[in-house]
Amino acid sequence: MRPALALPLVLTALYVQQAAVAHAQACVADQQGGLVCGEGKAAMRVVADTTSPSKNYAFAWRSEQGLPSGRDLQPAGVENLLIRIADGTVLAKLGGEYWATGEMRANRYDLLAVWSPDSRAVIEVANSRWDSDSFAYYRIDGATATRLDLRALVEPVMTARLPPRNRQGNSFRVREDLPVTLDARGRLRFTAMLYVPKGETSNDYKVQVNIRTTGDKPSALVVSVRRVKSD
Repeated sequence: MRPALALPLVLTALYVQQAAVAHAQACVADQQGGLVCGEGKAAMRVVADTTSPSKNYAFAWRSEQGLPSGRDLQPAGVENLLIRIADGTVLAKLGGEYWATGEMRANRYDLLAVWSPDSRAVIEVANSRWDSDSFAYYRIDGATATRLDLRALVEPVMTARLPPRNRQGNSFRVREDLPVTLDARGRLRFTAMLYVPKGETSNDYKVQVNIRTTGDKPSALVVSVRRVKSD
């Protein structure tokens, strides 16, 4: 299948700058070697391997019960967040429900942070067992972050490549086991799949999305979609 050189589908951010909704305390190391911000039910734990190149930002999680310790029962009411590490400010609520205590972690959930080289933007890939529950771009400006829903942009383009009879009932998933990259020019490259859970076939595509910010509003354009063999 020939790659699309330029697809005329552009996604502009729902321009909702998400103001900081909580101020905790500076994040400090705990006994498991992770970072924890705040105390009690407001406490947040930084997710490993999600810190920005500048070390200023990271993904974190919290629950309505506060953070469990050791091998306590798994937490309920989990939220994933984009935070500023210096003071625990929440810049945005993310779309996933991943958690990890240092001894236990969410089963069949993954959370991937893909940062721009300047740490001003990050891609969230939040996968559960079958789907990417959230695939989004966040542009950071001070204590706020603007969200751009990338799944809403990419999934219809991929679906349109399938025969009409195969377009219903598919799950959409970004492959977290393959490279996801965001360069300094805003070029996002990744592999995603459309498939029927527990089915025998998968429709995998290498995709490039170009993201740019005009003023303080990010927008995205799908510029390449190429079918590849599934593993």
